[in-house]
Amino acid sequence: MQRVILLSAFLGLVATVPGWAQNQDSGPAARNGEITIPSEKILERDAVTSPKDGFSTNDATAIRQMEQQNQQIDRKVIKGICTDC
Repeated sequence: MQRVILLSAFLGLVATVPGWAQNQDSGPAARNGEITIPSEKILERDAVTSPKDGFSTNDATAIRQMEQQNQQIDRKVIKGICTDC
């Protein structure tokens, strides 16, 4: 009995997982299996967008910004932990 239940659960998953993969949003749908090539404007926009973490694309500047952020976090943690400091 337990085998039947496990087998039916497994087959249910096997049947539904491919449907989930097809429902993922992958941008505009192509018609009739056509391949869409992004425009030059879209490619440039994607290549030039700023990083999502808010740090500079310049390594030296980004390192300085991360160090400043670390110091701010440290100050907040010390204020929250040590009330007599």
